[in-house]
Amino acid sequence: MNLVSVDAATPVPRANAKLVDVTALRTELEQQLAGEVRFDTVSRALYSTDASVYRIEPLGVAIPKTREDLIRIVRIASRFRCPITLRGGGTAQAGQAIGDGLQIDISKYYNQILELNVQERWVRVQPGIVLDELNAILRPHGLRFAPDVSTASRATIGGMMANNSSGARSVLYGKTIDHVLEQEVILADGSVVHFRALNENELQEKMQGDTLEAQCYRTVHRLGQECAEEVDRRFPKVLRRVGGYNLDEFTGSAGDLVAASSLPPDNQLPSHDQFPSRDRKGASFNLTRLLVGSEGTLGVILEAKLNLVPLPKNKAVLVVQFKDLLEALGSTPLILRHNPSAVEVMDKFILDHTRLSPNLQRTRETFIEGEPGAILCIEFYDEAKENLPPRLEACESDLRRANWGYRFFHALELPVQARVWNLREAALGLSMTMKEDAKSLSFVEDTAVAPEKLRDYIERFMEIIRRHETVAGVYAHASVGCLHVRPVVNMKTAEGVKKFETIANEVSDLVLEFGGALSGEHGDGLVRGSFMRKMFGPVIYEAFRTIKRTFDPLGIFNPGKIVDSPPITENLRFGPGYISPNPETFFDYSDYGGMGGAVEMCSGLGACRKTLEGTMCPSYMATKEELHTTRGRANVVRGGLAGAVDDEGVYRALDLCLECRACKAECPVGVDMARFKSEFLASYWQKHGTPRHAQMLGNVRAFAELGHPFASFVNWSSTIKPVRLLNESLFGIDRRRTLPALSRQTLEARTKNRTGEPCVFLFNDTFTNFYDPEIGLAVWDVLEAAGLKVGLAPNHCCGRPLISKGLLAKARENAQRNTKALYKLAISGRKIVFCEPSCLSAVKEDAPSLLRREEQRKARVVADAAVLFEEFAAGLDLPLNPGPPEILLHGHCHQKSMGLLPPAKALLEKIPGSTVIDLDAGCCGMAGSFGYSKDHYEVSRQIAERKLLPQVRAKKASAAVVAAGTSCRHQIADFTDQTAVHPAILLRSLLKMEKDVH
Repeated sequence: MNLVSVDAATPVPRANAKLVDVTALRTELEQQLAGEVRFDTVSRALYSTDASVYRIEPLGVAIPKTREDLIRIVRIASRFRCPITLRGGGTAQAGQAIGDGLQIDISKYYNQILELNVQERWVRVQPGIVLDELNAILRPHGLRFAPDVSTASRATIGGMMANNSSGARSVLYGKTIDHVLEQEVILADGSVVHFRALNENELQEKMQGDTLEAQCYRTVHRLGQECAEEVDRRFPKVLRRVGGYNLDEFTGSAGDLVAASSLPPDNQLPSHDQFPSRDRKGASFNLTRLLVGSEGTLGVILEAKLNLVPLPKNKAVLVVQFKDLLEALGSTPLILRHNPSAVEVMDKFILDHTRLSPNLQRTRETFIEGEPGAILCIEFYDEAKENLPPRLEACESDLRRANWGYRFFHALELPVQARVWNLREAALGLSMTMKEDAKSLSFVEDTAVAPEKLRDYIERFMEIIRRHETVAGVYAHASVGCLHVRPVVNMKTAEGVKKFETIANEVSDLVLEFGGALSGEHGDGLVRGSFMRKMFGPVIYEAFRTIKRTFDPLGIFNPGKIVDSPPITENLRFGPGYISPNPETFFDYSDYGGMGGAVEMCSGLGACRKTLEGTMCPSYMATKEELHTTRGRANVVRGGLAGAVDDEGVYRALDLCLECRACKAECPVGVDMARFKSEFLASYWQKHGTPRHAQMLGNVRAFAELGHPFASFVNWSSTIKPVRLLNESLFGIDRRRTLPALSRQTLEARTKNRTGEPCVFLFNDTFTNFYDPEIGLAVWDVLEAAGLKVGLAPNHCCGRPLISKGLLAKARENAQRNTKALYKLAISGRKIVFCEPSCLSAVKEDAPSLLRREEQRKARVVADAAVLFEEFAAGLDLPLNPGPPEILLHGHCHQKSMGLLPPAKALLEKIPGSTVIDLDAGCCGMAGSFGYSKDHYEVSRQIAERKLLPQVRAKKASAAVVAAGTSCRHQIADFTDQTAVHPAILLRSLLKMEKDVH
């Protein structure tokens, strides 16, 4: 008997992007949409990749603003037979978020909360809302959306529904499917339907008629009945299964539809109160359970009603170190007896990569000792705080008795727990920090087996890895048997692609042997779609195809995903014979094999799309444009290097890069977009000529030297309207900006009579010398108050303005001169103290990379001797009077990128009676000369208004605002009535024996 009434030979229809009349499609979209329509080369490059190993360039991009826009897009696509792929944060690791038709970006505008019911604990949202942003709004109400993916800072709810995402705490909360109550969905014919839980009578009514909605209900109901036995036999009996379509949700009657085999054990389920969509007894027919996990292949979600759970009242974490990974995994069943909310594992491969990031290395050292082979991070929730220490102790005691683990760290305070999870959440990117062509790849990273089988399964898995003469990192969710294993493969060679394909096939065999799921979290997409028939068998696979054919008769919804997928080796981002472009450059990219390799470090994880914390990426936070993410810019620069994007396209992509270098520190793989921008500008000016504004702003030192003898006249003239208009016309300096005032006396002149044999030297940067000598004097006085003799270093301009403007030939000359001038001081063991973080960054990070061979070696010696004032002074004994009750600290972007904000805070905390508050306001928006440009003025202001300016305006009258960066202080002065001071100025004012420096 054929359980599935379908002709298996009948192909699933698939819209063909190559047959679409692109000009007509674009015209109709532009005429009908309130949102944005983009078919240019740059936009197509931006949306051609996600976080997977694949690349497919779309025909164009639509960015809807309203629900009507989305409905019109589907109807237009249906008429044109144009494939459409919905995209949220673009963080998919299996290739679900890319396609050759029309890309629909729902994240920019379609991201609102529509309704919140706190009492009943549900929220109605548009699919483009980001998980962290949703939870930030819910937090004051004591609620959250439960699934907690590691990409929460940029993952959208729509993407989570498409993938049926879960996260670290799925052992407690299940998957996204368990928290989606209702959906409004656009079907392939453009009709809008409302999917919700139906009783038997409602279901029978829905199945009547000839509408597409009725056909969908009839097909799913029939297949659920016909395939019940096959579903029970073939569907993995594990909590973490997200592959295929969720036919297991429809194999009973309308009163008892949830297949017991799809549920976790009773002791792993929260109460029905928290988990309403998984009530065994009251389950009903709800097509949201089919749409969740369908990867956009069945319809377009307009909005969703979501279940919310209470925030945990109290938490604690136990970190256990093990001698090897298998020991850690073997201990998991014992740990689960203690009812943890999460059990996360990281192996040595992952942990070793933390050393590539100074910030993460510092985090690691706060709770990990030595070199463990693996760690488990075990989290517990409890209603009563006093219950948590005994629970951690009980778990530790059981592990010790079983001889599992050798070091145990108890994290009872929230800041300590945050450090643990920060390291864990960075693991995904850390495993990609490989500078060579062979990289740790996401393609078999998502398998899941029962926790009690996990140890033996991973042992066999790692045998496959070793047999193919490679290595892999292992991390993720031991609590539910879902581990991310990422083999290292070079996809630029035929041998590497073959290894990629063979490992994927062998792992799929292993998963079947262990009764596991090929995808436990990240979905099918392009990387696992071709394995669906093998994993589920021909009967279930044909049922899947029938579902797809019924919901999408024209094949327009994200074709090629889940069913009828292309071979795993098609559409690769790289591939056999791919050669990374390696142009001649000013900066040294030899560690990456050239600039092309450095740009390719961006794997598409999208951490640059976060908006609630940190600094990266300031312009994206203001514009919400993919073009202004580090990932987007990397895509365009890569296209530029390959000749696929012209110079003007690359220039446009890089224009709003503030060169804050936050990406260097906050991107998990340390992509340094500021350096790429400088490199590109150098090449661009060489081809097209250097404009006046770049010459003027890049050579600010020369202009300061010329103008200084006429300081009074220059300062006066810069305030009058005609000169401001002239500056705007000639140099692009916005007329609304107030230019810095030249000092009548330089720092060099004011310290000429300060004699003695220095033991520490002050780097006399351009702004300190010509504009703010009082800061240099304050640094001098503070250091002398600590008993140190200070002198001026024989330095030249650090080159930062030149680097920012792409004048790299001259920047290299400055680096050579500074290296020659400062090398003797550096090898003598004396420190060179900097007032300005950006100048320190230029000397410490850029100069060595601009130079080569012996000059580079000496520049690194100078870099080791270079230190920021706050970092140096934090270790001194300073005689200070009490200070202001509150000090609001705003960190300069380069200060933060070098990990030097903690020393600044530590220094200010030495002030008696003062509480130091880190504003965590991201970038100020000025960024050197960026904010002075008339083309950047509004973006600069928007960036500052996001956090910094409101906090400064709201400060108490008695509070002080402290900022080390010159540009930061000027931004605050331009947009508020407040004055920010350099840390040295504040400290000098509090010295118990302040000297008369006038």
